[in-house]
Amino acid sequence: MTPDPIVRDSVSATRQSFLLDDLSLALSRSSSHDDFNELLDNMDRLDTINCAHLNGNSTFEQDELDESSHEQCKFEIGESSASGYRNIVTDINSGYSLGERESDANTPEVIVMPLAQWNEAEAIKTSHPDPQCQRKLKQASMLRKITVGFGIATLLKCVSLQHNSYTSNYAWNQLQALCSVDNFVVEFIKDGTSSESGWEVRGVDMITPFVSVRINTSSLPSNCNAVEGDFGGEITGRNVVAEITSHGVQSEAEALSDSDSMLCHLLGVLLHFLFTGRRCGVNQHVRLTEESDHDVCANEDVKFDGRSIKKNSPDNIRAAQRIGVHNDLVKMWRDSHPLVRDADFTQGMPILGQENAKIHVDNRSKSQVNLLVSPLVEFGFPPSLSELVANLVDCGFGLFRPDASYRSLDVAISDMQVLLRGPHRFLFDGPPSKESVFTGNGRLYGRSKEIASLTEAFWRVASTGESESIFVNGFSGCGKTRLVSSIFESVRFAGGYAVARKFDEMQSSSPLAVVLSAFNDLCILVAKTSSRACRMIMYKKLSNIIPFLTRVLPNIVDLLPSHVTLQSSSSQADTEINFNSVCFTIQQLMRVLSSPSRPILLFLDDLQWADYMSLKLIQSVLSDTKGFNCMLFVGGFRDNEVDQDHVLLEFFNTLSTFNITTSMMNLHGISTEDMNSLISETLGIFPRMCKSLSDVVFRKTNGNPYFALEFLRSLIDRDAITYSLRKKHWEWDINQISAENITDNVLHILKNKMRVLKDDVQTTLKVVACFGINISIVIAKKLAATPQYRNLQATLDQVVVKEGFMDFDGTNYRFVHDKVREAAYGLIPPGQKYQYHFTIGMALQSNFSSSEDDTSVLFATIDQINRCPPTMFQDDSQRIAIANLNYEAGIKALKFSNFMPARAYMKAAVSLLPENSWTANYDFSLKCNFHFAKAAYSCGYVDQAKEILDEVIHHGEALEDKSHYMLDSYSLLVSLFYLARKDLLQAFHTCIKVLNLLGENLPIHDNVNKADLIAIVTKTKTLFQKKSNEELLAIHEETSRRNIAIMQFYDQLSIVSYLAKPNICPYYMARWAHFSLTQNVSCQYTPGRNNSAIENLPGVYLLHYVYAGSLIEPIQACANMMWQAYEVGMQTGDPSKAAFNLSIMVSKQIKAGNNLLTLKREIANYLKLACQHAQKQLQCNLLMMNKIVSRLIGDEIEEHSLDEQGTTAWEESEFSLEIMTSFYLGHMERVYHKSKLWDALDDSIKKKVPFRVIYISFLSGLASASLYSYGKKNSQRHLSNVSKSLNILEKAEGFSMWNFKNKASLLRAALLAITSEDDAVIQCEFNRAILSSRSSKFIHEEGLACELAGMHYKKKGIKSLALSFFRQAKFCYSSWGSLVKVQQMVRQIELTDLNPEATLLS
Repeated sequence: MTPDPIVRDSVSATRQSFLLDDLSLALSRSSSHDDFNELLDNMDRLDTINCAHLNGNSTFEQDELDESSHEQCKFEIGESSASGYRNIVTDINSGYSLGERESDANTPEVIVMPLAQWNEAEAIKTSHPDPQCQRKLKQASMLRKITVGFGIATLLKCVSLQHNSYTSNYAWNQLQALCSVDNFVVEFIKDGTSSESGWEVRGVDMITPFVSVRINTSSLPSNCNAVEGDFGGEITGRNVVAEITSHGVQSEAEALSDSDSMLCHLLGVLLHFLFTGRRCGVNQHVRLTEESDHDVCANEDVKFDGRSIKKNSPDNIRAAQRIGVHNDLVKMWRDSHPLVRDADFTQGMPILGQENAKIHVDNRSKSQVNLLVSPLVEFGFPPSLSELVANLVDCGFGLFRPDASYRSLDVAISDMQVLLRGPHRFLFDGPPSKESVFTGNGRLYGRSKEIASLTEAFWRVASTGESESIFVNGFSGCGKTRLVSSIFESVRFAGGYAVARKFDEMQSSSPLAVVLSAFNDLCILVAKTSSRACRMIMYKKLSNIIPFLTRVLPNIVDLLPSHVTLQSSSSQADTEINFNSVCFTIQQLMRVLSSPSRPILLFLDDLQWADYMSLKLIQSVLSDTKGFNCMLFVGGFRDNEVDQDHVLLEFFNTLSTFNITTSMMNLHGISTEDMNSLISETLGIFPRMCKSLSDVVFRKTNGNPYFALEFLRSLIDRDAITYSLRKKHWEWDINQISAENITDNVLHILKNKMRVLKDDVQTTLKVVACFGINISIVIAKKLAATPQYRNLQATLDQVVVKEGFMDFDGTNYRFVHDKVREAAYGLIPPGQKYQYHFTIGMALQSNFSSSEDDTSVLFATIDQINRCPPTMFQDDSQRIAIANLNYEAGIKALKFSNFMPARAYMKAAVSLLPENSWTANYDFSLKCNFHFAKAAYSCGYVDQAKEILDEVIHHGEALEDKSHYMLDSYSLLVSLFYLARKDLLQAFHTCIKVLNLLGENLPIHDNVNKADLIAIVTKTKTLFQKKSNEELLAIHEETSRRNIAIMQFYDQLSIVSYLAKPNICPYYMARWAHFSLTQNVSCQYTPGRNNSAIENLPGVYLLHYVYAGSLIEPIQACANMMWQAYEVGMQTGDPSKAAFNLSIMVSKQIKAGNNLLTLKREIANYLKLACQHAQKQLQCNLLMMNKIVSRLIGDEIEEHSLDEQGTTAWEESEFSLEIMTSFYLGHMERVYHKSKLWDALDDSIKKKVPFRVIYISFLSGLASASLYSYGKKNSQRHLSNVSKSLNILEKAEGFSMWNFKNKASLLRAALLAITSEDDAVIQCEFNRAILSSRSSKFIHEEGLACELAGMHYKKKGIKSLALSFFRQAKFCYSSWGSLVKVQQMVRQIELTDLNPEATLLS
């Protein structure tokens, strides 16, 4: 029967449940000078128990325990198997079977076992027939033994510190007993319960004096210290920390005594025994002199803590057996003890415990004075471990000990931590090679503070839901990329996603692709971790924009549920989207993908090569005002490559204007200590052994980590650092390295390294460097198919990758660092770089097939050629051919919504055209210039696009040319005029001009005869009446380009005329409808295109909710729908309709009584969006409404410089807001005057907007009632106006009770208040107005009804009732956010005197 194991709880390690703890506690409670004989007796009791256990006794007799001074207890001992001790330790779970403890089921089982037994069990555990498994077991056992050694060293240090007052007086046999293998107990986790093999040890206890140490381990970041072991498992290092959990002495000494060297030596002997299982012998050349009065090996007394022990006594014999060290080892120790009075050993030295004894050493070399300890390398252990043990043992040489021997236990403990933290480098890798040094270890040194700052910022973003940005700057090689990558694990732990991309100096023509690729990668990450239900939710939220997202983010399809398939549509492919559309669409995507539960870290490196549009896209996501984009943006850049005019500085300032938390992190060189750690772990040498080398490297590289590694590798390449196979460690000449003359630039080292390579290898490096940080295998194969570069791919695979210059992931060859690419590119002489790019580009062009090759080959080809000046082209025919390639690349880029590259390609195509291109190559010049203008417009370069279009129109030959580019140019020009706002009239006249050229004969003057308007409206109405619904739906899609153009320009004219000429807008809209009906042309007029409903939504919503929708639907719902129309308009590339929808939405929110303070903040955000997207007309509209809201709040109004024309147009279209503001501020005369101006504009389109007419009538009627009640002049006219307004409101009440019931009731109450004496009826109407306002959620109009009721009862003298209404009005106005109205109500409350008469009347 197998003995029951001892299961120890980590919390109850010192409970008195079995004899071992009893002995330990007894010793810890007593003086440290307890009787050594008693100690030996107690230890014998352990032997007796153990022997009884091994012999199969089931019970330890009670009377045996009674002889002890400990508490009586009884232990049940399980039966031993017949094979005895070896069978016990075969299963390490058997433990030291002295008893049984309860273990928490939720915690791993902890086994306690004497060190000697544990060590023998370890030897048995490492046996396995499979060599690979045996290797794995031995490596795990090595980690455990080093961990135990670390714990023992910590215990010895603790004892040395706590007993410093007398440790130096310890006798040799006392120190041996202290460091005996039998003086320690190991605590470890039961097999199968540890998370990782090799880290099962949880603590080590010293029996006497009793000290317990708890060993805690923590995993290192996975990117810092993990490799795949040869046996197939992942070997990871850990941080190991020791915690003293039990000891008897509380104070610590300030300094160590010389006994520390003795402890180091004995620790080395003990570790040697743990790893080899063999005892140590000594050299017999060390002997006692004849002057010795006593032979320490004779049968004499030995002093122990001031007491005498007979050498021949059983106590002494047991001690010798317990210690397990030969007597001649005692002689060796005494010969080599460092406590000497004089440097001359011939004069002798006192022996501990023997005052008259002398030691004498033969006149031999000190190399002969050597302990007979075989190095651990001879037993197959790693050199680093062998060196650690040897340096510990060498501490026994006293003054003769080598320089490498340890000076203190602290240093030894530190080296053990190094082994445990980096086992893959110090223990498992085998003999190091140049390749292992070149690959490095992936660790990040000296950046703990920066890591903490980044981690804190990420968790702050995750907790608050507010995006932040951090910029990490520093020289190349300082570790920016590795720093940010180090927190990716924390991001994943938080349930977030981390994506990283970097800009490339050689790919500046397509920078927007870098940012879009990052968001494309994000789609894959989210799809991998999202459940089917989660993907369905995301699909529902993104369904409206998925057709547009697929244009810029192809991986968005991975987010779709498995049962959802995208329907490809030609209309989606032809939909015009621009840069603003991309920004807005990505904003909406991030609103869905990011949240506090799913935070996102976006890292873009090398921002010094970023362009304006890429940064603007990031800014639009960070500054999104409508969603919760829970994102931490981290940007890395080289501050030494960013000047004062760089777009990055403007990006910083823009983020601050949007109140985005932004911080800067400066990375400099690492410290000397961190440099020492870097070189130590790179070479696999203890830090103390390479300190001199690391100091030199630090001085020469200024602490730049990448520079330091490259310098180190160059020293190895030149054999300045060599690996000694005999000594099994690296060697160097520190003087030679100190004399190295290097520059402070790593490029110097890398170039020198590359220049010694073969010519074909250098050529390959130069060629691939011309493509940037990476080159795809497709391009490499294309080049390898040409005669001049036929060996390129083979050289990449066989030399470049193997030498460590590049990595290959199966798709791309990538330089391991951008400095390596810079060095390779620097091999090309400056005067030959253009020729290199040109030769590469022409080689690709000669092997390019537009029908077979993908677009990446086309882009790579033209990117290389475009780096050359036009002077390199031989003749006009070659220039035209290259221009055609640029044009083809630009068209493909526009198709994929890559606007910036498209603009660059089209610009290059135009620049290559000959001077007489408009005559010699008219068609090609026309289409190149048009698409150049279109690409510039899509990127937001409105002025540049306008200049190009002016040139197109100047050189254009016919309006209706075959290619239709002239008509398209005019249409694009109208859009540009609208966006520029100052050119609204020019946009209007351009539409009229083009339509007249197409034969529409529109009036060119600003006014239209009323008779003409009535006539065209009548004709159009008649045509509508003659056609049934089926006939209207059957109107076909037009194929005539002329009719299509007419419909297109009428569409634009309807918007422009509404803003620039609202009084004649109905005429043009009627002409548009008349043309569509007479020519049977559908509004979906583009040939070959079936417009999707979502593309038409902005225009449909604009017409519906401006005219009919507001009359019949709740005004709050109308505002929400117009926000949706704004979003769709921005997505589909229709910023003009989007802007108009947003303007009307804000206007309706003001009239609906939205909280003014919130509304003001939203308007400020909308202004920023309008500024981002260059929507100047929208900016003007929003500034006007911001002024109105500020006046209603009572804030000071900021003056803005507005264009007079734009201001007038908007004031006319939103005249009702001005009247509303004047009314609530109490300017009734002004309201009446403005309403008269409104009535005078009977021919304006404003009269055709029902809600506006009704709302102005409502305010005008209330103002007239107020003026009438105060006896103003023209009283009858005021009374008539109230009745007229009430008539309009009562009719409107039939359309929408929600919008107009409260207004009609309030106007009726106001009329009754000035015409009737029936207070009950009046109060009933006021109450009806208050309740209906509250029901419709018009908080401002509820306050207005209460205010007017209060004024009525105040005038009637019923002040208590008036006071109640005033207080209710104050509450409503406060909820509305109108501080100025709150102050008015406070004033009214103060002026209302409450008296008994008024109370009785109420």
